[in-house]
Amino acid sequence: MIFRAVMMSRAKVALGFGALNGELGRIISCSMMSCVDLRLTGALIWDSGYFMQVLEGDPDHLRDFMETVARDGRHQDYRQLEFVQAMRREYQTWGVGGARTGSKPAALIKKAKTIVPTADEVRTHVRHLISSGVVAETPPLVTAAA
Repeated sequence: MIFRAVMMSRAKVALGFGALNGELGRIISCSMMSCVDLRLTGALIWDSGYFMQVLEGDPDHLRDFMETVARDGRHQDYRQLEFVQAMRREYQTWGVGGARTGSKPAALIKKAKTIVPTADEVRTHVRHLISSGVVAETPPLVTAAA
């Protein structure tokens, strides 16, 4: 049984130029190792001070991962936007990417400052940023049938 989770939070770490050498790089490294170990697929992105993540996998592994993120002091205003059973995986890997430094905040980010976006809006934004280029990506963690 595959579940999907969608989360977002405001970053309490630097996300700008050189951030991959600091706390952001440590977040990515820990997330990637955890997702590989737990066979969670999906993507993590950052944009204009926000983290957004879509994950797919075993519901117990997803819950454990989300609880860890919710307790992580490098995040604030953590929100779980979705936790549902999925018909199939949309991702075969776990990837990470971010908005280009100096780019204008997406409409979703402007909205997030006053209204909580929907899970679908976050999933679409994550897919868009990942399609424009990933910083890192795992090898496939599951087969198409998993």
